[in-house]
Amino acid sequence: MGQTPEEVVQTPGGHLSLAQVHAALAYYYANQAEIDADLANEERESKALERQHSR
Repeated sequence: MGQTPEEVVQTPGGHLSLAQVHAALAYYYANQAEIDADLANEERESKALERQHSR
């Protein structure tokens, strides 16, 4: 979302430590292709459900 790790930690209502944010980023970069594919699939499924239920 364009935030720095430090900004994520300071997000109101947030509960992550800076170490947790960096760990999440490391995990994402190590598994980027799989995660991006999963997110794209979820987006397609969500849009299909929206179309189905808006009729």
